[in-house]
Amino acid sequence: MDIKYFPILSLGLAFATSPLYAAEQLDTLTIEDSIQINPNVASPVSGQRSRALNADGGDFLNQINGVSSSRFGGRGLEPVIRGQSQTRLNILLDGAYVHGGCPNRMDPPASWAALETYEQVKVLKGVQSVLYGGGGSGGTVLFERDSRGLAEEEGTHGRLSVTASSNGTKGDLLGDAMWAADKGYIRAITEVKRMDDYEDGDGRTVRSSYDHRQMGLILGFTPTEDRLFELSIENNEFEDALYPGSAMDSPEESGNIARVRFEDKPDLAWLSGIKFEAYLSDIDHLMDNYSLRNAPKYSIPPAMAGKDMLRATPTTSKTIGGRLQLSTDIGATRLQYGIDVQNNNRDGSLNNMDNGTARSVSLMWPDVNIDQIGLFAEANQALAKHQRLKYGMRVDFVDASADKAGVKPATTPNTAKQIYNMYYGTNETDQSETNLGALVRFEQDFGKGYQAGIGISRSVRTADATERYMNKWGMPASKRWVGNPLIKAEKHHQLDLSIGKQGKGFSWNTVVFYDKVSDYILRDGARGQSGVLLSDNAEIYRNVDATLYGAEWEGRWRLDRHWDISTSLAYVRADNDTDDRAIAQTPPLNGQIQLDYHRGHWAAGTRLRFAAAQNRLDELSKQEVSKTAGYGVLDVYGQYRINQTFSLRFGVDNVMDKTYAQHINRANLMDNQALKVNEPGRNAWLRLNAEF
Repeated sequence: MDIKYFPILSLGLAFATSPLYAAEQLDTLTIEDSIQINPNVASPVSGQRSRALNADGGDFLNQINGVSSSRFGGRGLEPVIRGQSQTRLNILLDGAYVHGGCPNRMDPPASWAALETYEQVKVLKGVQSVLYGGGGSGGTVLFERDSRGLAEEEGTHGRLSVTASSNGTKGDLLGDAMWAADKGYIRAITEVKRMDDYEDGDGRTVRSSYDHRQMGLILGFTPTEDRLFELSIENNEFEDALYPGSAMDSPEESGNIARVRFEDKPDLAWLSGIKFEAYLSDIDHLMDNYSLRNAPKYSIPPAMAGKDMLRATPTTSKTIGGRLQLSTDIGATRLQYGIDVQNNNRDGSLNNMDNGTARSVSLMWPDVNIDQIGLFAEANQALAKHQRLKYGMRVDFVDASADKAGVKPATTPNTAKQIYNMYYGTNETDQSETNLGALVRFEQDFGKGYQAGIGISRSVRTADATERYMNKWGMPASKRWVGNPLIKAEKHHQLDLSIGKQGKGFSWNTVVFYDKVSDYILRDGARGQSGVLLSDNAEIYRNVDATLYGAEWEGRWRLDRHWDISTSLAYVRADNDTDDRAIAQTPPLNGQIQLDYHRGHWAAGTRLRFAAAQNRLDELSKQEVSKTAGYGVLDVYGQYRINQTFSLRFGVDNVMDKTYAQHINRANLMDNQALKVNEPGRNAWLRLNAEF
């Protein structure tokens, strides 16, 4: 299938670019797509946004072949691409990195993507570029706005939408307005969302409600056709977010993101393009076990037995970074090169609450700083009319430190350094790395629409703040969670092979991938393994060798001018080679079959989403919940254009009210009858759009 952007929203074009009509609209490419037939580069295809309003960016990504998501509650779904998640994915929100504020990942980066305010989403599965930061072994996700493109229509224009559903969405109101002139534009975005607890297919309530308010302002100055200065500021506020997959809920979360951007196409022989971006993301997160649920009771010591164990964890995560990217055209080759920098600071503590006074139990993130400087270069070259080559390299310099690792908490005897020494035999927390990554990809067109490609890459992922420096103290020892300052960076060596065919009536592609990993960072239990001094089942981190491999298939049949059938299938297997066991939380074989109809002002469709059972577990991992049964879930959806101003989207998700959970969903700690956090049951939904 063609590599194409999918326009999520486009002011004044909301109907034409709706998912049910997107088959005729997916024809725009960018220079990054110069290797055009690559199934590792994915964007949502026709009909995939026809489910109810997505909770967040992670929920939306779950609809792309080869991407799954781990449900924790109503928001904060963690995307998993080809069996890899968390910081094995590079996720950028309009050029900005956002590292969440929750050590337990209530707010992964994609959860801060207020989805309906982005025009484009692009997923690079595996290592397909070196331009977007170090690592990214599982893939790269780009949430992108195109305010300048929207500003090509001068004057005031925009859209409003309101959404409600029978199972979860109490109300969602979105406003997106723009004033555009010849030399600049102003864009204002706001969204107010209220989500209720939803019911699973058995009618059991899943604690998943939250309130969300988002506001954004984008200012653009375009003195010439090629030159852009842009400033954007946005704020996201979440309140009363419930998480059945955690021992705590989140009464307050706040995220502020600021960006500046400059783009130009200089009239120079050696420089065809320049792009500079800088950003600041500032996250404040609070979770506790008493504001939104009943606190547990102390059982020991005797003086405290029967009293409420009130605990709160305030955390912060601030990321500052930027990228300077230059482009040079040399014959049939476009070379992109530059530098990117990033600093992430995370600080947080686990506190006992005593009459409103916080007394620290653990400095969970002891003022952690991770600094990264990357140098990169990547070339797209046309070797011949039907041959394309991409190659690139980057080197990343990493420095990590934990400035409060020597500070003693108020209520426990050990500093973070002392705890690291207990488990790993080190008091040293400062670490430095130099990491080298590279890729080469070749593609060839053959006759009758056939294309094939091969890609080879090396990527190195540095450990994040949690893997290096987590410091959660607990009794018994099995409740402890301890980062490893000595942990080595992961080295991924990947191979992917692809073949596909473009046809007027039938198109398909297949990709197989293989990833051999040295020093895979495994979250494990302490059992006296090599490099681990204790055997008390505390959660620790250690390096192992691993292998991940799998395959994906997609096909689409155009039956006639009104009917389309599309199918997809994805499989991944992940092995811990060092211990000869599976890697936990690996999705099973999954896919979908979809039928779409579009004619005139009407469109409709139905889709069967399915997954096989997952019986291959890491029985020793605390992250593994249980085996998971297979499932099949049916959705129906439709759309009607009322007039030039109004259009309706509507549908029913999970028509048969199936009770199911994705294998990688978290354990449900609030419902003894549900092993995992189940997905929503039947959900009828309606969305009204108005364009002006």
